[in-house]
Amino acid sequence: MSKYEDKYNIKEDKKLTDFHLNRRMFCIYNDKVEIAPVDVSYSHADWFEKEGWMTKDDDKLMDLIPRGIINDQEDIIFYVGNEFAINKDIELLFFKHLKELVNKLDLDTSKQIFGGLTRGEPNTIWPPTKSYGTIADNL
Repeated sequence: MSKYEDKYNIKEDKKLTDFHLNRRMFCIYNDKVEIAPVDVSYSHADWFEKEGWMTKDDDKLMDLIPRGIINDQEDIIFYVGNEFAINKDIELLFFKHLKELVNKLDLDTSKQIFGGLTRGEPNTIWPPTKSYGTIADNL
């Protein structure tokens, strides 16, 4: 159980743990792409805390930097904040670093890029807010 469950109103159960294990986390921190370790069952918040970038009491980083996942279909989904939103600043920063992300993870450029997530029921797959086309379309 994560110490962030109550703070972010996300219950962590086996279904969420399985989801976490089947995706790859990334973020853009200090103007470079950072990649989380493989096969981790925890959240971005837990990852950021493990890296020493934030604490439970000082988690403003979640609202400042683009973060996201490569899902089990190998598509990219990026967002910012606890509401998994997108905005022009986050889009600009994300696309500035897209090539670096693709190179670091050797991503298939025929896969899709999505921005933002529309919150749904707990422990369900939330639909993306916006589609940007394929990775190749955006390089």
